[in-house]
Amino acid sequence: MRMRVVSIVSVLALVVLASAAKAEERIVPIYVSPSTINLQWKGESVTVHAEIPYSQVVSATVTLDGIPVKATFADNRGDLVAKFGVDDVKTFLQNIVKPSMVRLTLAGETTDGRAFSGTDLVKVIDVSGKK
Repeated sequence: MRMRVVSIVSVLALVVLASAAKAEERIVPIYVSPSTINLQWKGESVTVHAEIPYSQVVSATVTLDGIPVKATFADNRGDLVAKFGVDDVKTFLQNIVKPSMVRLTLAGETTDGRAFSGTDLVKVIDVSGKK
């Protein structure tokens, strides 16, 4: 009887540990381009390179501070590249800060159900470019 209890407890402990490991968030380095975002810029997209294999990412879950991704693909190393609409990013930035340094956070989920995220610091400016 005691062996059964020990076995059951051991199995339950393994299940709990496996669940905790699955729920643990993976932190990945990211690089936002451009690294300086002009609120007057008329570009098309903000690009984020993340050091996580593209094949491990559920593309539909990728966001940048809650902004949904427009496109994802693999770079030449097989890592994730995510594109976000520049107008969506500028609207987000205008609503939270005056021109300054801002941390942008990429988040998503892997194919095995783990959350991942990464943060990069970008400079925000507001220059019209008119002379």
